[in-house]
Amino acid sequence: MHLSLLLVGAAHGAIQQSAPTSAMQPAPEHLTLTTAQRSERMASIRQARHIEGKLTSVAQRTEVQLRRSGSQTAVTYIHGNKREPTLPKISSMREMQVPDYPTSFQADGVTTRCGFSWDDAAVKCGVQCKWNADCPHGTWVTDATDGESWMDPVTEKMGMCFADIPACDGNRSSPMGQCIGVRKGVSDAWCMQVSRTIEGPDSTISTTSFLDQCICEEVPLGLNTPTEENPNPDLKDKNEYKERWDLRQRDDDGGWKVQQAINRFNEEGLQFCAWRPQQTDKKPGGTTCNNHTYYECMEGPKSGYCSDNWIHKEEECTAWCVHELLITLAPYYPVWRYGPRAFPWPKNAQLPHYSAKGADTSSHAAFEHPNQVLMSSYCKSVQIAFVGVSLFSPKYEPKARRLLNSCNLAGVCCKATEMNPLVYGPSAPEGSEEFRFRTIAMKPIFILDQLEKTAEPVVFLDVDLEFHQFPKLFLPGAWPDGHPRDVALFNFWSNETNLTQRHTPNVGSAVAYFNQTYRSKKLLTAWAEAMRYGTNPQAPDDQVLDTLLREGGWLARASVGWLPVSYLRTMPAYYRGVDPVIDHDRGIPPGMIAHSSTKPQMPTVQWYEPVDPVEIAKPAP
Repeated sequence: MHLSLLLVGAAHGAIQQSAPTSAMQPAPEHLTLTTAQRSERMASIRQARHIEGKLTSVAQRTEVQLRRSGSQTAVTYIHGNKREPTLPKISSMREMQVPDYPTSFQADGVTTRCGFSWDDAAVKCGVQCKWNADCPHGTWVTDATDGESWMDPVTEKMGMCFADIPACDGNRSSPMGQCIGVRKGVSDAWCMQVSRTIEGPDSTISTTSFLDQCICEEVPLGLNTPTEENPNPDLKDKNEYKERWDLRQRDDDGGWKVQQAINRFNEEGLQFCAWRPQQTDKKPGGTTCNNHTYYECMEGPKSGYCSDNWIHKEEECTAWCVHELLITLAPYYPVWRYGPRAFPWPKNAQLPHYSAKGADTSSHAAFEHPNQVLMSSYCKSVQIAFVGVSLFSPKYEPKARRLLNSCNLAGVCCKATEMNPLVYGPSAPEGSEEFRFRTIAMKPIFILDQLEKTAEPVVFLDVDLEFHQFPKLFLPGAWPDGHPRDVALFNFWSNETNLTQRHTPNVGSAVAYFNQTYRSKKLLTAWAEAMRYGTNPQAPDDQVLDTLLREGGWLARASVGWLPVSYLRTMPAYYRGVDPVIDHDRGIPPGMIAHSSTKPQMPTVQWYEPVDPVEIAKPAP
């Protein structure tokens, strides 16, 4: 990964292979239901939640843990619900409602409503509030036709004032009626929020993706509703050619398209070039762009020229775009190998340890009292099934906020922990090599810590990532072969034709899912111990994990899923043709800051731990 970017980036330097861009999914079963059947299904889902419901949210657990530890850490909630053209803005800290202590919050610019839980208030377009006293007792009931809420005087229940609630539109209309999450881990609040714009000009989520995750009283019919494929492939190819390749010249229409792209570049970052590759006589050969030089300069002395990179060349080019169609399609995109399942534990199985027995390998003082904790609004929901976690230093706060804003857009609970820039002392400040290496080596310990603190499966996320869709593969029961995974990683070589290479893990740890399982936690412990061995603290953490999986035999001890490339879209090899779930830094190319040249070492086994007999008795995962 890009070591000096403090846990951001994920590309290895070699040529690597990808998983496919997407997978064919059957139509959601609830689309075939009648209105009465749909209502019955929604009622059964709510009943199951009531029986299995969680008592606390990740947000509640985090605030209580910080308070009990005596920490002065500020907790800030990112509450955006749109993909902003600039970095998301955030108001001052607001404390959330936790039942065992009184709190208040500032409501400036923040949507607040009464309810019995954050989820309850988020789904309903009910009474706005500033304090708990603004919320009367009773049961809030919502009319499915107009979204209006009122109090049921028959049932007495304490209403509370909740902040960071998804906003209702002006007329409180709900074109699809009441909506709830049909998949475990998808919040009702997110389903209601998206349902109000799913067929409108501000829609950012596809109808197919939405209906696979949410069930509503009504099914929309509009421009984005899926239809049958065109049965005439020749006509389809012709239309695709006309739409994607018959582009105009760069300077047609007075160059307004270029200026528009420059403006968007300054606000949003990298843009696709909306014109054909530049033809010019400034350079021999006519065109300046090819499948190696696909970044075209739009503004600056080199305007009209293409390069493999304009970053750090501001004196030559101040704004550029990418000719996506010049990039080679993601390798091996038609297939997706899901990854190996774990072997059953043999009788009297033992696990190797790579540090002395009794040695402290779980120290996490560096993030125990962080500067601040940022959380997306959906961490207040008890309906989540996993948590995205990030670790960052102050210089990367804008990236962390952008990540969390995208988490809100996708309905994901994300939690980002900011380290003190002097946590390792004045001799190793933020920005130094020592700070960088020590923080990266601490990644597996941080993930273990978050598994304990959140009590949920954890997805580690580098802070320069961005969600575009809800990551369904992190939900329970979502793995396509029907077998849950202890760990899910992106393996650049998982689809190689060469069998030996295909069975040689070459993972990226920018996105790393770890389940709440015995096998997952033991692999994390081994990784944490290995990061302290020899020169491994200076080696790339993902390559150390590769070594454990390959040489240490850990690939047989845990069920490991290989994530599709859509879960880590990265320029340039894994970009074209990819419908991203998670994007890597908006297309900025990898390699700007090189990998550490230190090679990973396979650590020496110090002692063995017997596998828990209960685990040995379990069937194969």
